[in-house]
Amino acid sequence: MAGDSDTTSNTTHPAHTDRENPEPASEGSMSPAGDATDRSELISRARIFLSSPQIQNQDIFAKRAFLLEKGLNEYEIEQILREMSPSTNLSSTPPSGLLTMLIGLARLFVWISGGSAALLLLYHRYVLPRIIRTAEARRSLKSHQVGLLLKLNASLKSFKEVQTDSYAVLPQPNPHKEPASFAGCHGLMDVLKEAETQKLELRKVPHSTLLRCAWEDYRKLPDCANLNPRTEELFQVLESRIPWLVSDEGIAFEHSLWDTLSTTSAFEGTVSQDSPENFPPPVRWAYIPPKPTQTTPFISSLESLSRVTSTYTPTPTSSYQPTLQTMSEFTGYISSNLYTPYRPPPLPGTVSPSTGDISDGLKKEIRALKGLALNRRSFMPTIPRPSFSTQPS
Repeated sequence: MAGDSDTTSNTTHPAHTDRENPEPASEGSMSPAGDATDRSELISRARIFLSSPQIQNQDIFAKRAFLLEKGLNEYEIEQILREMSPSTNLSSTPPSGLLTMLIGLARLFVWISGGSAALLLLYHRYVLPRIIRTAEARRSLKSHQVGLLLKLNASLKSFKEVQTDSYAVLPQPNPHKEPASFAGCHGLMDVLKEAETQKLELRKVPHSTLLRCAWEDYRKLPDCANLNPRTEELFQVLESRIPWLVSDEGIAFEHSLWDTLSTTSAFEGTVSQDSPENFPPPVRWAYIPPKPTQTTPFISSLESLSRVTSTYTPTPTSSYQPTLQTMSEFTGYISSNLYTPYRPPPLPGTVSPSTGDISDGLKKEIRALKGLALNRRSFMPTIPRPSFSTQPS
């Protein structure tokens, strides 16, 4: 194969036969010895160049281009590459880096394991005890709060039981009690006027008032003075006086009126006996006025106290009121002792015990009055007085 390539190159490029073949073309022409020495040095340098480890793995075309630039011909380059091919193939395989990689991996694992061991030591030595103490503190705080809540629930339960027992003796309020403004109404027209006066919607008017006034309006009809209305008759009176009850909202309001009629104790339903056959007997409603509640002594006392406090007007007081009170007391004391019987003074050298006690007490009273007057004078607010300027006459 090598011979064929040489033959092909020689036959293909006849013009370069002299340059590629170092031998002379004729016997009479000989190349100088200096040129042969230079070519041999150039070839040896090319071998050294190609045998270097940095160049062995380079591209073959790059090597050819570089050697051509340095002055070698194709034949010489081919010969050098052919000579260097066994050594190049042997030395072209780079040394295996598996050992280095294994050593690096071993170092990496050592560093990772050492760092992990250090982190675990720090965690178990410093972090974990604090986490455990925090968890225990939270658990104790939670148990304490749960205990307080249980105590609070038990206290509230006992308080509710005591409150229920205490309120059992008190009078229970009547849920259907009519307000004082509507208690004097005796007809639905009066109720409507009062609601218009108070600017109150009809649905906010007490149900018991509407039912009572409708019952009274029914009793005012001719031939119904002593009859109790049936349910439909009572609602017919309501609808005739209040046309709003025929609407959808009014029908819902009538349902609430029916609930009040059937639950309140002021209306009592009795089954009528004048019903036709095969029909349920109608119910007639009788109005029973509620009994007046007796006022308890406690309520009466509160009402009287409220009346007194509402009419009480406090008397105006001034800063001189205590001084005037003291002076009046002192004047009364002097007037009471003004007409005491005369007692002669004791003899020299003897002191009457009663006289000594009286004089001592009088002296004490005078000192106290003097001290009070001085204190009042010292702490009294200064009153601005007009200043008078004296002009020489």
